[in-house]
Amino acid sequence: MSTKTLMTVEEFAQLNTLDIENYELVAGQLIPLSSGTPRHNKIRDRLLVRLLMYFHQNAIGEAFGELDCRTINKTVRRPDVSIYLNERLHQLDLDKIPAPLAPDIAVEVVSPSESAIDVLRKIREYLLAGCQEVWLLDHANAEVMVHTSGGIRVLQVTDVLDSPLLPDFSVSIGELINV
Repeated sequence: MSTKTLMTVEEFAQLNTLDIENYELVAGQLIPLSSGTPRHNKIRDRLLVRLLMYFHQNAIGEAFGELDCRTINKTVRRPDVSIYLNERLHQLDLDKIPAPLAPDIAVEVVSPSESAIDVLRKIREYLLAGCQEVWLLDHANAEVMVHTSGGIRVLQVTDVLDSPLLPDFSVSIGELINV
């Protein structure tokens, strides 16, 4: 009978960046990440560019693409986009990974290779780790789901994505996911 050796977040952080660039740490186990499709990357990048422009004009936080973030229980996730507001941004060391805390808003572009159970597990982890919102951009169903501890808001292609956390930020769902 063999037993698996689980890795700590600290051990994960000490690995060479090239060794972990295609992995997340989930409950102490290295889990391979699949490469994003061109569509996936285009959707992520459209949102990230909008957020970078927003934060350039509204100095209330910052957005990062594909940043390793510590969540819960020996887990390091890599949201497609992580948004940190100024109240918690100072807790990041800009030269170290993983970020020691989950973002205020975690954004995931749903990939065809992800199971519904895996997506739900990520949402739960993000919210338990302190995310105030989790945005799921789902091209296949032409919708965006905004998860909070209070519930889910489902936005259709004709709706606008906004957030009380980001005053005056909005972007058309159709503009984001119609690639």
